[in-house]
Amino acid sequence: MKSAFTLIEMIFVIIIAAVLSLGSFKAMHALFVRSAKAKALSDLTLRSQLVLDQLNSILYHRISNSVIGYTPGDTCEPITDLTVSRPILEWLATMDDELLQRRYDGFIDMGDSNQSSATLAAPTIDATLNNTQINLIFSGSLDDGSDESFSACHGAFGWHGNSSHLSYDISINHNSITITDAVQPQFIYEKYYLSNTAYAVARGADVSDLTQCAYDTSTLKDVSNTLFLFYNYRPFKGETFCADGGVGDVVVLAEDVSAFRAESVNDAIILSIDMNRSIRGSQHAVHITKQKAVL
Repeated sequence: MKSAFTLIEMIFVIIIAAVLSLGSFKAMHALFVRSAKAKALSDLTLRSQLVLDQLNSILYHRISNSVIGYTPGDTCEPITDLTVSRPILEWLATMDDELLQRRYDGFIDMGDSNQSSATLAAPTIDATLNNTQINLIFSGSLDDGSDESFSACHGAFGWHGNSSHLSYDISINHNSITITDAVQPQFIYEKYYLSNTAYAVARGADVSDLTQCAYDTSTLKDVSNTLFLFYNYRPFKGETFCADGGVGDVVVLAEDVSAFRAESVNDAIILSIDMNRSIRGSQHAVHITKQKAVL
């Protein structure tokens, strides 16, 4: 009767245990990768939707005929007339917070206004609004200004070194607005916008230099694949956003963004965002593409 295992039997047991351990490890690894991919897909789906919803909210208060696509070192084009895909989306925003606070209502009294002296009767305007940071823009003969959108990159709003002949420096007084700009409007319309900032959306890979922005990029995983929102700059005052050699502020919209696109379709802006995330232990990254129409 045997009282112990032989060496050969022990070797077989070790080999069988090793095979079982390897199989268990591969199975556990596959489960880990599958779980990590599902979690990443869920996270990217949520984040992409949040980014598009945020941009939808901000773009809702855009001045329609001011929206452009821009390529640093090249040129800009109106979003309605893009000839090539432009990596950066820019627009002028209305002063919606002040509008909601009833510091102005966006309409002038045509009867009491005097075009020859460039004085507009604005009975509800708050005289304490900061004149130096604000420009006045008429909505145009159509409310969306589409008949003037062709000039967005040709001297209308001061984008990237161009002149600004459709946005006007003003002085705000009690119940009136005086246009102090050297260029006076050819027409005065009943409805107007006030703007005190432009916005730009771009990936880190598509801007010139983030070092001029007051933001610590060392906390980001990959600056190139980070989507930024730039604001608090005024093209009608000769300014551009901080990552284009200008001024203003910046916030991060999302990381893991491999592509961002914007185009105009039937007066709506279609935003597209691609997001990728690498999964440790997997040769294939998780990828998601999402679109949203901004009316």
